[in-house]
Amino acid sequence: MRVFRVFFCNVSWILVNKMLKKVPLVVILGSTGTGKTKLSLELAKKYGGEIISADSMQVYKGLNIATAKATTAEQQVAPHHLLDVAQPGIPYTVVDFRNSAHPIINDLLGRNKMPIVVGGTNYYIESLLWNVLMAPTSSSASTNQECGVKRKLDNSDSESDDMFHIDTIKRFTTQQMNEMESCDLHKCLQQIDPITANRLHPNNKRKIIRAIEIFNSSGKSMSSLLEEQRSQDGGSNLGGPLRYKNVILFWLQCEQEILNRRLDSRVDSMLENGLLAEIRNFHENFVKPFTDKDYTKGILQTIGFKEFVPYLEKFSRDEDDKILQYTNLKDDKMDIPQGLEILTKCLEELKLVTRRYSKKQSKWVRNRFLGNLSRDVPPLYKLDTTDPSKWQEDVYGRAEDVIEAFIGDRMPKIEPEKRFPGPKEGLNDEVTNFCEVCQRTFVGEFQWKIHLESKKHKRIQIKKAKSDK
Repeated sequence: MRVFRVFFCNVSWILVNKMLKKVPLVVILGSTGTGKTKLSLELAKKYGGEIISADSMQVYKGLNIATAKATTAEQQVAPHHLLDVAQPGIPYTVVDFRNSAHPIINDLLGRNKMPIVVGGTNYYIESLLWNVLMAPTSSSASTNQECGVKRKLDNSDSESDDMFHIDTIKRFTTQQMNEMESCDLHKCLQQIDPITANRLHPNNKRKIIRAIEIFNSSGKSMSSLLEEQRSQDGGSNLGGPLRYKNVILFWLQCEQEILNRRLDSRVDSMLENGLLAEIRNFHENFVKPFTDKDYTKGILQTIGFKEFVPYLEKFSRDEDDKILQYTNLKDDKMDIPQGLEILTKCLEELKLVTRRYSKKQSKWVRNRFLGNLSRDVPPLYKLDTTDPSKWQEDVYGRAEDVIEAFIGDRMPKIEPEKRFPGPKEGLNDEVTNFCEVCQRTFVGEFQWKIHLESKKHKRIQIKKAKSDK
């Protein structure tokens, strides 16, 4: 009896393990406006899965309309993770996201539940799927509050203060580095990690600081850590191997002209649904009280907020009410509100930026997931969302078949996208070139090649040659 019980337990353990391996990690990619939220909700409802938002702006509290968060009703369809987990005034990095998302995914897989990652920020998704990120091993670098002095260092100052000595660099705090000039930080990085310094632009202050922090906390250079990742089984020129082997990628695509019209219409709908009141409240609570406003960081860089800053800073809430009343009543006898012209320009700018961003998202997927032959990429299935009337057939039906095929150990009816050599294939992406003609720095042979062939470079070259004569 005991032997039978042991045998039964072993068989059960094998069956459970087999089932666990058959739960796919579903990742939905695509440009904004292609229907990622809709598909994620349908798949979560069908398979009892849970949704993990991979959007760098939706992690922050506030701006629900501007960031197109899942509505309260949508969040009731299936559990959602990593929405509203960060305060607007506190930076939330891709490392924070990865460290939060991995335990959620592992827990879901361990409970035989399907994780469905919905991506608007592709580098967030890369941090989940591949071992590509490096971060300081200690939080001391970012939490140390030693006082820093903001100044630009010339060569004489650096020699007298020994600012570029390794022992001095090791004592830098994040606050001190944020207050230093980017070019000086780049010189510091050259002292401790010349390889990384050579592949980072001198103006890329954020990445330079992170490289210095990694060295100060771990004692190892970022370049040596990156080389360790690349040398792992399954590694590539972009970093380490895949973390999960049960990944299915769905890439939602829409014809660009139709998508542009869809995005323009969505902007109009956002305004009708209360966007102006939302960004006004956010501006007064989280932006106006502070003098240091950097619209390139955190939630302040949200598409759907920063475009309205010219209007928000010039007009008050009273003007908002006048504009809403004017647009709702549509009475020609009413005086045109003073701020309507500026607000209209802000809306047009938002539509333009949104269309550009959608193209950028699509290009990222193509280059990073398909256009790098050295990288181990899970099967990626393209789903066409151009015609809403064919959603059931072209989108949901095909996605369902791919998942069922994965679970049932069979081939799906559609084939994954084919890989191809990208534009950077065979080119060194970790070398810096300085153009003496244009007085500009370029990182990577690909960017250098584009610059040398550009009309602007040739025009300056001809102009300089004439001047020299």
